[in-house]
Amino acid sequence: MTLVRGEQAHGEQARGGRPDDKRAQSRQARVLRFKMGVRLGTQLLAYCAVFALVAVVFEAFVSDNVGNWVADRTSTWAEYSDAELGTVEGIDWDHAQMLPVLIDDDGTVARWSVRDLSVYDAVKQLKIPVAACLFFMGAAVIMFANLNRSLRYFDELSGAVTEVMRNREEPVRLSDDLSIVQGELNAVREASLSDERAAVAAERRKNELVAYLAHDIKTPLTSVMGYLALLDEAPDLPEDVRRRYTRIAVDKAERLEGLIDEFFEITRYNLQAIPIERADVDVRLFCEQVADAFYPDAQARGVKIAVEAPEDQQFFVDPDKLSRAVGNMVRNAVAYADAGTTIDVRARRSEVTGAWLLEVENTGREISEAHLQSIFDKFYREEGARTTRAGGAGLGLAIAKEIVIAHGGGIRAESREGKTRFTIALL
Repeated sequence: MTLVRGEQAHGEQARGGRPDDKRAQSRQARVLRFKMGVRLGTQLLAYCAVFALVAVVFEAFVSDNVGNWVADRTSTWAEYSDAELGTVEGIDWDHAQMLPVLIDDDGTVARWSVRDLSVYDAVKQLKIPVAACLFFMGAAVIMFANLNRSLRYFDELSGAVTEVMRNREEPVRLSDDLSIVQGELNAVREASLSDERAAVAAERRKNELVAYLAHDIKTPLTSVMGYLALLDEAPDLPEDVRRRYTRIAVDKAERLEGLIDEFFEITRYNLQAIPIERADVDVRLFCEQVADAFYPDAQARGVKIAVEAPEDQQFFVDPDKLSRAVGNMVRNAVAYADAGTTIDVRARRSEVTGAWLLEVENTGREISEAHLQSIFDKFYREEGARTTRAGGAGLGLAIAKEIVIAHGGGIRAESREGKTRFTIALL
């Protein structure tokens, strides 16, 4: 069984599956945020550990040597007697380093070696601020690198979209972090290719149909002209021969009319916008009127049409458009029903959803599952359809689907055990 729903079947490809795309984008955003958070956190933790290790090693093994080097380069030793210390100028005694040079016998220091460590102390006080600045600079570099990495994703995505537009034959390849977007872009690419191939195939089928119909028109037209010429040139033909020639000419003219109608159906086929003008319609009367239109064809085929619909019930539909949709299903049923069988046209309300269900069921040759998947495609006909009773341009069921979609409903087909049923669901 194949099911086509209004919004789902008609708009899903046109929308590109936007709800799914939004979910995919959300998943991709979550994945990127998680990966970037883990990467940034790991790098910062590693950086903190390395920075702390370097600080400990520096303090334990390097700090004193660096301090002595700074002190030696920024100060000089000078010797002064104990009496001269009070008169020395230019030394900040709060930052002075004093070492005894000469000690008297009584234990007092006679001479001192003195140097001013003001610069050294100033540099030493900057050790923690400098370390903090270096730490934050390193952290900023790490965060900037991650931000730059995230910005490169935009360049990668932009390049991928451009490549998809330029060459849709090649699959999109992105970095592992963008695997979800890669899958979605490849899905869009495949859908676009599929739509393009389907459009090309439909155009090719249409052109083939036009060529076939143009060829087929010659046969009945030649017959009509031939028999009419015989009737015109031989006015003394026996009455029974004249009736037989007339009947053949009429049959061929009707065949010619049908082929011309198919030409018009192909040329005016436009499913982009089907205007719907709804009205309250009696359900049973609607079904009976649709069935009545096919009683001559059904009688010629040796089949009956039975209508089953509730009395005094109405639904809100476009009667002209919907009758065309249901009529196309009935026409299909008449063409394929076995002689001596009955075609059932039913209307009922669904007990589950409350939707109106319009069903057309016939007994006869089954439709394969493979054909059911494409039976509502425009210009689709089963293999060998040109030699079957149905023939046609393959538009009837496609038009029925689009009319139902315009009503906001769905249509499905199923075929099993010699029974083929088409069902329209209208909410």
